Amino acid sequence: METIAQDQFKPLSSNFSSDQVLFLNTEAPRLEIIDAATLRFIAAKDLINTIACMTIQDAPDNSLPAVCQAAQLLLSDAWDLFQVAIYKKDA
Repeated sequence: METIAQDQFKPLSSNFSSDQVLFLNTEAPRLEIIDAATLRFIAAKDLINTIACMTIQDAPDNSLPAVCQAAQLLLSDAWDLFQVAIYKKDA
């Protein structure tokens, strides 16, 4: 059975409760971490581009706060992934 290092999993900063639920596997290969960050950065960029092309009249009720919250969560997770990838020492 494989032993898991105590610091292998880093809680994501988007955990807003006292119980941390979402974690990042810091032992994953650097390129996989970068790919995960990239997907989240692209998704957030696309959401923000959608908002930039909208007017208040175009937006359905309550959609702008939901899109902003989704972009914030994606950017927060992407930033955490990116920070791990930058400082990761591959064996």
